[in-house]
Amino acid sequence: MQAPTPQDKLAEFDARSSRIEGIVEPMDARLNSLEQGQRNILSWIRWLLGIQITSLITLGTLILIELG
Repeated sequence: MQAPTPQDKLAEFDARSSRIEGIVEPMDARLNSLEQGQRNILSWIRWLLGIQITSLITLGTLILIELG
């Protein structure tokens, strides 16, 4: 058996590196998609919270006017 040459080791390293890059790139795309979905959900939650707070303030004001 021959000992691997530096060129063989470099070629093996390049192959492994390429394989890892091929795995990481789709993961990055998926994470970006999840992040965008999370932003959309947070936007909806903010809108719902704003509507709920506005409704409570309106109801509270109407109740105070009726009692006053």
